[in-house]
This record gives sequence, C-alpha cells and structure tokens, in this order.
Amino acid sequence: MNQFLYETHLHTKEASACSLSWASEYIAPYLQAGYAGIIVTDHFFNGNSSISRSLPWDQRIQQFSMGYEHTKQAGDEAGLSVFFGWEHSFGNDEYLIYGLDKTWLLSHPQIMKWNHQELFEAVDRDGGLMIQAHPFRERFYLDSIQLHPTVVHGVEAINRENEHENDRKACAYAKRYNLSMTSGSDIHDASKVGPACRGMAFNYPLQSIGEFVEAVKQQKGYDLIAEPERIAKPQQETTTIPIYLYEPESKVREIAWQQL
Repeated sequence: MNQFLYETHLHTKEASACSLSWASEYIAPYLQAGYAGIIVTDHFFNGNSSISRSLPWDQRIQQFSMGYEHTKQAGDEAGLSVFFGWEHSFGNDEYLIYGLDKTWLLSHPQIMKWNHQELFEAVDRDGGLMIQAHPFRERFYLDSIQLHPTVVHGVEAINRENEHENDRKACAYAKRYNLSMTSGSDIHDASKVGPACRGMAFNYPLQSIGEFVEAVKQQKGYDLIAEPERIAKPQQETTTIPIYLYEPESKVREIAWQQL
C-alpha cells in the first residue's frame, strides 16, 4: 500500500522567532525524506512570534502569513504540497489550528481576547480543527500542565521534541477522552529534517487542508509515525510540574497523571 507522509507541525523564520530556517529551506529536505506535504504552523502573536505587535492587525496578518506563502510558492515549484495552520498560545498550553486561512484571521482580530471555549467554538463552527500541541511537555518556562479535553478535537500525541514519556502520557490522555491524535516534528531547523522526523501517513494524497481536518476528526484514514517505545511502558512515574484538568462548567482540579 502506498503511503503519503505529511509534516503537521513546522515553524519558519519568517514568522516564528524561534525558527532557524526560512520557508524555502524546508522544501528539498522534506522531498528527500519522502514526504508528500507539510503544514506550516508558525507561532501566532500570543506565542513566540517574530511579527511586531505594534502593527495594525491587517499588516500583522499579512506578515504572519508570509511563512506559509513563501513555503507554498517554493513547494508548488518543486512538487511538495503545503498547507496553512498556526500555533495559538495560552501560556502554559498551546494549540495547533488547521482548516482556517488568512482571510479568516483578517476578519477575526478579536481572537486575541478569546478564552479556550470561545476559540474552540469559533474554530469548530467554521470547520477548523483544534489540537492541543505537546500537552505533557515539561520545560523550565512552564509552571504547569493544562488539559482542556472538552474544548479540543484532539491532541498531538507524538511530538519529536518531546521526551518519550511525554508522548506516552499524551496517548493515554487521548484514549481516556476519546480524542483524535496527531503526530508532528515541531521542527524549527531544516537541517534536522530526516528519519527522526514525525508526521502522519495517509494511504491517499491530501488535496486540501480540509481533507486532513476531516480525517483527523473522524479518527480514520491515517497512521501515526511513531517509535513503538514512545508509547510503551512508563519510564517516569511522576511529573515535575502540576497537572490541571479543566472540566465542563469551568471546573478545574489538580490531578495525578495516573488518573488518566
């Protein structure tokens, strides 16, 4: 059976302050690695964005979209599909948004003031997909893990930049709440494209980001590209930062990861 591989989590230097590579630098490495396409998910203005916050909204969106647009142009010329998304931050927790476009962002400047519920309702209403990125990641700049199972379509269960145990917990969490799962490299450096990259495999080529959205929502039509040990037996019995689970009606409680 033919497999068509897609990168789902990628940052460009045009719009993400933490990226080391320009959009066009990703095309050749992903083609050489056998990928059929990539989804550009630059950090939005509430995250590690390189776009000036002082610009008017429309100019900010125009500049933000350059990462995708430059990648798309280079991809079209070389034969690599390129789709649009972004990574939305609430501080401790971040979300990958797929299926909406620059026009949608231009008409929704209020997005910067939305809470989780408001963002999810708008994304869902307009046919998009909201995935919590690397939900169990532990880093020095994070003081807690925030889980919102009722206002996402799914979670990024496999992330190349995670520790294996982070991914194992994410997979357990997704299964506990029957959430869709995605896999991505969270890549910021084109020189790191290669066998270690993560992503998703379909048995048909994606013609649009909409096909990706529908496949993930339906939890079918794809396989996670993952090393088996990433979701095998526990290696770390505790987390070093607290886990907060946000339940319906704005209830929140601290939990142990074993409760998932």
